[in-house]
Amino acid sequence: MTSPALHVEGLSKRYGRIEALRPMSIDIPHGAVFALLGSNGAGKSTFMKAVLTLVRPDSGTVLIDGVDSRDPSSRRSVRYLPEIIRFPGMLTPLALHAMLSDVRGCGTPGELRERCGQLSCEELLERPFSKMSRGQVQRSAIAMAFAGDPGILFLDEPSNGLDPEARISLRTMIRDAASRGATIVLNSHLLGEVEAVCRMAAFMRKGAIVASGEFSSLVKHTGRARIETVEPGRMSEFLVAAGSEVFVCDGGVEASVAESAFPALVSAVASSGIPFTSVELRSESLEDLFMRLAGAGSE
Repeated sequence: MTSPALHVEGLSKRYGRIEALRPMSIDIPHGAVFALLGSNGAGKSTFMKAVLTLVRPDSGTVLIDGVDSRDPSSRRSVRYLPEIIRFPGMLTPLALHAMLSDVRGCGTPGELRERCGQLSCEELLERPFSKMSRGQVQRSAIAMAFAGDPGILFLDEPSNGLDPEARISLRTMIRDAASRGATIVLNSHLLGEVEAVCRMAAFMRKGAIVASGEFSSLVKHTGRARIETVEPGRMSEFLVAAGSEVFVCDGGVEASVAESAFPALVSAVASSGIPFTSVELRSESLEDLFMRLAGAGSE
């Protein structure tokens, strides 16, 4: 059995009386784009920092590609983009990348130029950080994080300060990195962007993981089925006569139905003689899933 890219077991962290991380365990497979989802203060950023030993956990084991995270060699192929970025103002992206490459023992200016090209910020390569806007600093930081072929990336609110064009480029870079085998751990409050790149997540609340796995295994049936039809009026009448509660929507109707009764509904619609193009069970959206598992009213 292949070992996971990240193995976490019993990880915990307290700040005085505040239990920032309750003992938690999780495995993240190689090549996954994995989201950490939760409200402010749920422990997502602390989780990243504890995994990378940027804060010292009180207990637990963390293995990065099978190597104990306390061993500096475990982080050789790791990149971390923090939520709050502060670089020395006199440095340029090229100069900082060169320093980081010396520490890692690998990396070239060409790698950084390639990533800056993807983010349309090549003109920033030799500009001091003190002469950049917040969005420009963020683009430069993302380019440095993705430069080369990192094995695992921890991205904490990476879309902060980015304009729509840069956000689109970031999504492409995340997908490309995953296709090359990288593992991405993403913390973001932008659920639309999470849904565009992730298929797996851990939902966190008050320092604990309350659910994790693929979205498809976590969502619940909403109690409705959607029927796409060019004759919503006739379809509504038919379904109401059959005993369903009906809701008219764009492109068709929705009917209340238990999951177990869905096959019978499909058969009824198919035999109705009313033209339709599809019938599907409605499942929770990622927003619905977030509110049920990690939102303020989820306890």
